[in-house]
Amino acid sequence: MILFCLLGACVFTAVHMKPSISCEANQYLVNGICCEKCSPGTKLVADCSEVTETQCEPCQEGEFQSSQNHDKYCHQHKYCDPNMHLKIQVEGSSEKDTICICTDDFHCATPECESCNSHSPCPPGFGVKTAGTGSADTVCERCEKGFFSNVSSTSEKCHPWTRCKATGLVEIQEGTDKTDVLCQDGLGFKEPKNKVLQAENMGLKQPQEIDEEPLPVQETLLRGQPVTQEDGKDSRISEQEGQ
Repeated sequence: MILFCLLGACVFTAVHMKPSISCEANQYLVNGICCEKCSPGTKLVADCSEVTETQCEPCQEGEFQSSQNHDKYCHQHKYCDPNMHLKIQVEGSSEKDTICICTDDFHCATPECESCNSHSPCPPGFGVKTAGTGSADTVCERCEKGFFSNVSSTSEKCHPWTRCKATGLVEIQEGTDKTDVLCQDGLGFKEPKNKVLQAENMGLKQPQEIDEEPLPVQETLLRGQPVTQEDGKDSRISEQEGQ
């Protein structure tokens, strides 16, 4: 009895001590045989056997396999949906998937770029450090002293304060990160050189001098001699008075 148990233990141990089959990285195990994997760009048609090799075939149009495999199906290329603001950045092949990117004013919402978000605007007090791209959002930075931004924009950088002295003006209020400096003419209001200039500056029409023109005259005969007479006056002399 003891001998039988010992023999049984020996048999059990022998079964479980049998070494397992280990295949190489470019192989896969099937029916106790290590078969060669299909190369990138192809898919599995039939496993190998003791007398045949692994059978593979190329992926069809619009499909890909990016690595060695023993899959019976290829993967579909990614669709860059224009309704999702996507466009093709790199066309897919039998070995690589299509790479999508977002259209103008949008960037990828995820690393896989399956959807897009609109670029974030930089608020007042901030300027654009790096403009957004199809794959990255806008990068903003606070305007430093001497610069300002008074708009919310996806493209405007911080603008330098106006240099009042450079334009012959005097600074009356310092700028902020949201506002420009205020400048004023240091000489104040200049008196016009003449009234005509003053009238023009005040938006008024220039007064005009009225020069009276001489009234038209006409000649009449007095005793056969011409006499000048102002038009409109009743000073006509009849021939009878002259006789």
